[in-house]
Amino acid sequence: MLGAACSAIQILVPIAATMTPPEHRGRVIGNVMSGLMVGILLSRPLASLVADIWGWRSFYAVSAAALALLTATLAPRLPERQPLVRSSYVSLIASLWHLLHDEAVLRIRALTAALVMASFGLFWTAVALRLAQPPFSLGQAGIAMFALVGAGGAVATSPFGRMGDRGWTRVATTVSHLILIGAMTLSAWAGEAKASQPVISLVLLGAGAVMLDVGVTGDQTLGRRAINLLRPEARGRINGLFVGIFFLGGAVGSALAGTASSWGGWTAVCATGAVFGAAALLTGLATRS
Repeated sequence: MLGAACSAIQILVPIAATMTPPEHRGRVIGNVMSGLMVGILLSRPLASLVADIWGWRSFYAVSAAALALLTATLAPRLPERQPLVRSSYVSLIASLWHLLHDEAVLRIRALTAALVMASFGLFWTAVALRLAQPPFSLGQAGIAMFALVGAGGAVATSPFGRMGDRGWTRVATTVSHLILIGAMTLSAWAGEAKASQPVISLVLLGAGAVMLDVGVTGDQTLGRRAINLLRPEARGRINGLFVGIFFLGGAVGSALAGTASSWGGWTAVCATGAVFGAAALLTGLATRS
């Protein structure tokens, strides 16, 4: 039930796109995506800190209070929106396959988004395990602070959106994928820290986390902009397909974290993440979308 309710933010993205002229759509989507990614990245350290202070149940109480406040704020302010298409729910769901089949831009952007989200899920699932091990040996609060630093990469969404508005989508997408691969390379090196240099290694690992988030949010923002320039009458369904596919990628990455870690340790985790990034890079370079 919680997962279904959390899809509300994914509904707000196409609403914002609908309210915005095409020439400014990248910037606006970038701003909305910045809030989305910051929320995702801050949720982990916030949950850890609240649970550490008041117990794990308290975070759900804090979250419920925040959602109640958000509901009261948004309810009178969200605009009325009349769909361009009048169809039954069953026919709308049945049309999803046809949209995916007909829209090459949607397929490509959803695939690259899924690949970079796989890297994202892989890294953030495994890094907590690595930080709890020597020589870092961080506790809940320390891991939360590390995640807080990593959230800084989410501020890159707005600049990527502006680059999309200027027609630099292909170049910016390539840059985001290269940043992701570089992040995994740096993280692999920093994660294999020597006992004599834990602080330096931790700083470099944090830099790798920020780079990773920049690469992921860049691809996500540019992908959101591209798909929201497609069929206006199907914008909600197109966003639903895009979101569903990239979250599948994130789930695959998270699922692989334990396997990669047990097979080859932290280096194998980062190598797997770099492979996902390279696959996204090659997919983008092989197409014109």
